[in-house]
Amino acid sequence: MSAFVLKLLALLSMVVDHTAAVLLYASPLYDPLRAFGRMAFLVYAFFLAEGFRHTRSAPRYALRLAVMGLISTIPYCFTINKYFDFWTRVRSLNIYFTLAWGVVLMLLLRWDTPHLRGWKRLAGLAPLALILPVFLQFGVWELTQLIAVLLLAGGIGLLSGGKLPPWCRQIGDWAWKTAAFLILYQLIHEWTGIEVEYSYTALFLFALLWLCRNKWQSAAVLAVAALWMYPPAWDMGQTIGALLAAVLVLFYNGQRGPDDHRLFYWAYPAHLMALWAISALTVYTTCI
Repeated sequence: MSAFVLKLLALLSMVVDHTAAVLLYASPLYDPLRAFGRMAFLVYAFFLAEGFRHTRSAPRYALRLAVMGLISTIPYCFTINKYFDFWTRVRSLNIYFTLAWGVVLMLLLRWDTPHLRGWKRLAGLAPLALILPVFLQFGVWELTQLIAVLLLAGGIGLLSGGKLPPWCRQIGDWAWKTAAFLILYQLIHEWTGIEVEYSYTALFLFALLWLCRNKWQSAAVLAVAALWMYPPAWDMGQTIGALLAAVLVLFYNGQRGPDDHRLFYWAYPAHLMALWAISALTVYTTCI
């Protein structure tokens, strides 16, 4: 399947998911439709990593996503986020901002840092020294433990200098950069209350997809992400729906297909606007 077909399936999944969330929350179809919608983000995450590798300007890529996020903010606030107070709605950013953060993270991961030799390897103590402040700032929970493991791997990579194989040093470089980005994101969240959809889980997924070099590796990462984000113990239907993303990626043939630039950029705000209008019309007719 081409990228166009896979994105079209993800778009269908997203529209079905949001339709159920906004209009069918009292329907017996609600749970199966929401389960089907779990694959959408994972497929889009895969294509974000693919798009980053082929884009001519990653900063412009991130800017386009952020602009589309701004355009989608109002309909998002009155559909998906309508159950919260207005200030919480404004600070809970839609999926376009999540994707934009992902591009910025990949820019950081692509940045070629100099190889440290001799006494300069002591720079590896910086990631290690951050472990305690991270625990004191964020407490003992899943994100804190993840950051601590990444900082430890990054510190070992920097301290080792040339003693480890190149791939070990590369993993260390990836680890400390990912940890630094997650710390920055969480500090912004703590100080401002701003949070992107799927939060730090999405950012770590983007970092893992950055390491992948073929569809088999990407599918494996998506499968692990599906089990992490939607554990079977919570809802087996949603787990199966999310795992569908990994299966679909295996059918990807590496071809782009028809030009999809405008369709997939504008489908998100357009379908939210449509759902907002239908929801408002439903409320209006009920009141009459």
